[in-house]
Amino acid sequence: MHDVVHGDHTEPRGADLDPEVLVARTRDAVAAIAAVALRADDGPVVERAIESLDDAVDSLVAGERYLRRRLGARDGGGASAETADLLLLVRAQSLRLSIGEVRVRRRSAAAAELHRSLTRLRSGLSAADLLREIPRELGRLGFSRSLVCSVRGTTWTARSAFAHEDESLAGALVHVGSSMPGRIGREEPETEAVRRRTAVLVRDAQRRPRVHRELVTLGDTRDYATGPVVVQGRVVGLVHVDRHSQSDVVDDDDRELLGLFTDGAGLAFERAHHQERFAELKRQLERQITGIDEIVYGVTDWEPPPEPVAPTAHPYLGDGPLRELTRRELEVVRHLAGGASNQEIAERLGLSVGTVKTHVKGLLRKLGAANRADAAARFRTLIGSG
Repeated sequence: MHDVVHGDHTEPRGADLDPEVLVARTRDAVAAIAAVALRADDGPVVERAIESLDDAVDSLVAGERYLRRRLGARDGGGASAETADLLLLVRAQSLRLSIGEVRVRRRSAAAAELHRSLTRLRSGLSAADLLREIPRELGRLGFSRSLVCSVRGTTWTARSAFAHEDESLAGALVHVGSSMPGRIGREEPETEAVRRRTAVLVRDAQRRPRVHRELVTLGDTRDYATGPVVVQGRVVGLVHVDRHSQSDVVDDDDRELLGLFTDGAGLAFERAHHQERFAELKRQLERQITGIDEIVYGVTDWEPPPEPVAPTAHPYLGDGPLRELTRRELEVVRHLAGGASNQEIAERLGLSVGTVKTHVKGLLRKLGAANRADAAARFRTLIGSG
């Protein structure tokens, strides 16, 4: 990391410089420029408060513009005054470049994490899973708090939330946002996000008149961003994020990041919808196939009345108890004598287990057998004696 020295000031230019430090140093630099303007009776140079990197860049640009005008229009005043203006100008430019480097690196890191988050959301999750996972993914993107709401008609209702190291607050946000839902047309930021279908940045929410006052008060929220989740051309949800446990400041970079995330979340919900619809169609088809099987293969245990067996067609000739058995009962007892279970007999003969049980009861009665083993023994004896 290199340093740029300006008189008594040293401005680090490392892209890993803390954004809050850059904002504080920008305030100092802009205050020095304002003091020059005050001494020259030139009026205010920067009238806005400097709370974010966006504010810092805008203020530094305004200060640089003023200093260039002074240097270009200078008529006398001494070399020392000109040198002081030049040092202030270079100081402002150095700060602006440092902010630019920080923002580029932050955007690159956010883009990489965004890709990972959306990849996880596209991994076959259901709509219910997505509602649970989206707030967690927003936490991984660096937002300290998030709230996911469903949109139906003109009403938006809280469904899930995340609060860094504060699960009770997350639960309270969902409770308040579901018991007191918002309404499109009443809360201005959410109305704009839904109607324009783009993420919206909300600054100084405590002083904004048309916000969801209960949620803003509960979270002690200052700045936040909200973005729509669009599925098949329709807004089905709203996502809110802030950085309350960090610097409170949410800027345009955060708004753009949220916009990209909600676009991806919409695609994930659309994918989940198609998967759930396909699964339901598959279940319906399986039910239809089962109904056809019952009709064709008699799975309902229905069988036509047994026909009398002609003596010449009977597989076992003789006058014993086997003559009383129907053709199907003979088939069942033959497999039973071979040690097959009811399930195995059903599979071999294309019958239901219930039908096999019915045949077993009938053949036990006709053979005068006490149980399956007795029936098998009697069958083997009768076959051997025949």
